[in-house]
Amino acid sequence: MKIVKKYYIFAIIGILTVIFLIGTINRQEENIVFNPINSDEQIEEVKFIYVDIKGEVMNPGVYKMQEYTRLFQLIALAGGLTGDADTLTFNFSLKLRDEQVVYIPSVSEEYPMINENDDNILNELVNINRASVDQLDTLPGIGPATAQNIIDYRDENGYFESVEDLIEVPGIGEATLNEIREFITT
Repeated sequence: MKIVKKYYIFAIIGILTVIFLIGTINRQEENIVFNPINSDEQIEEVKFIYVDIKGEVMNPGVYKMQEYTRLFQLIALAGGLTGDADTLTFNFSLKLRDEQVVYIPSVSEEYPMINENDDNILNELVNINRASVDQLDTLPGIGPATAQNIIDYRDENGYFESVEDLIEVPGIGEATLNEIREFITT
């Protein structure tokens, strides 16, 4: 008889435990609230760019990545650098842009084949998104201070979408923009 009473106690404890668990689950379901996105809220769209990396990386090729990716992230995505990569010839923190070609030279090369400003030398236009102070200073009506203002503006606000965006840079007015328009590109 004592054995049967012992099983009754275990059975009652088991039943109470099941009832407790069912009650807890039901209370958790009541706390679930669906909050649809308000039509006034804007969903931020992720933009992608395609960048071609060549040279001394483990897996050269074209990579799709999010906008505002840096060179060190692309190198990691490409499997890292080879042992022959010359790390003194490029900027790991370089912001990448769509359709860019990145070349990682070897330490045995005397001259890097491509750097971030070489692709516009052929058409002799100064790319305002990548030009240095010295390159910007070659433009008519642009001195070292204004050239630095262009770079500072670019660093703070990102790449220029069009040549007309230069009007936002302190020290550049409509007359200056018209003077340099035929010598620049984005």
